[in-house]
Amino acid sequence: MIRRRELCKVTGAGLAFLGISPAIRALERVGQSLTEVAQLPWICNAVASTKAGRLFAGLPRWPGYEDTPSIVEILPDGRHKPFPGGQWNEWKAGKPTAQAMVKVNTIHIFDDDTLWAIDQGEENPDGMSRGQKILQFDTRDGKLLRSISLPANVLPAGAGLNDLRLDSEHIYLTESGLGAIIVINLTSGAAVRRLAGHLSTKMIRSRRPLGEGGQPLLKADGSDNQVHADPIEISPDGQWLYYQALTGPLWRVPTAGLRDRSLSEEQLGQQVQLVYDTGTLTGTAIDSKGNLYLGEYDKPRVSVLSPDGSLRVLVEDERLWNPDAMIINYQRELFIPVPQSARLASNRGPGGKSRVQAPFKIYKLALPMAFGDRSAVPALVGKPLMEEHV
Repeated sequence: MIRRRELCKVTGAGLAFLGISPAIRALERVGQSLTEVAQLPWICNAVASTKAGRLFAGLPRWPGYEDTPSIVEILPDGRHKPFPGGQWNEWKAGKPTAQAMVKVNTIHIFDDDTLWAIDQGEENPDGMSRGQKILQFDTRDGKLLRSISLPANVLPAGAGLNDLRLDSEHIYLTESGLGAIIVINLTSGAAVRRLAGHLSTKMIRSRRPLGEGGQPLLKADGSDNQVHADPIEISPDGQWLYYQALTGPLWRVPTAGLRDRSLSEEQLGQQVQLVYDTGTLTGTAIDSKGNLYLGEYDKPRVSVLSPDGSLRVLVEDERLWNPDAMIINYQRELFIPVPQSARLASNRGPGGKSRVQAPFKIYKLALPMAFGDRSAVPALVGKPLMEEHV
């Protein structure tokens, strides 16, 4: 459990807490060293691994980097193989989107070794993103197992799917365009939009996302890039969903409450708890002991928030500016993709100039023995798919 003094229900006291500067906390450095895993010519903001060690990279079509296969498998010799192959990886503007990946924002492989991807689709002038969907593939043969599209009452104009986590029966997603949590029942397909009016899913305008050298995250028109509900994790026991807007702070809500449709939004909002006054985070992971790994935006480092409330720096290195969607593999290694998002011209305001240092890289480091293992997720289709499991 996070220390009680860092966690409170969203009462008047909790709201007041958001208005003060975060207290300076001592950081215990545990000093792990980085190993380079892969180099890519495309932006990589997510990585996923099977139990046997097959490694996949998620490649978003961000401005200036539209020519990408969206997902690749990184082969042992360093080559890149489009996954699942064919038209899925070959989308161009104006082409059909149903059997193609348009703008993949994240990928994940859970315990059954299937690969999940969020496709943010193609933006349209009316605010609707054509082709937004959630995809599940068999990693053995690339076969599509599931494609989920959401109705307008769950994903209205201006909404954008961001990231997902699973339990054995549900998908939980952050929606960062307008700010909400979405829950999908994997058996019935029923989906519900929750906490859309709650402050925990909204980015606080006064908390600007400042990156390397104090550079704010800016749109082409010079306005701050407002990213609402973004990082997401589930506690190892499945009881709590952790999430935050890009610039924090970090919140949690009971997963049972999110699933309980008899609860009004007001009643559900009363169950939301403030966990920690985090800064801007670009990526997170969680281990089997409930340690939260925080990829920071304004510093080249990954910190660890432990259940006792302690905050420590796991690694700090100039190669880690804007670490994104991290994973822990079965060998207790933390994989860290570095998309250099703050260095992209499209995030540096009017006339922004790119400061990207190509190629894009993925790193890994071994976790200290005191930390946890990979956090398990109950398999969705019975026993694991991969025949090469040991």
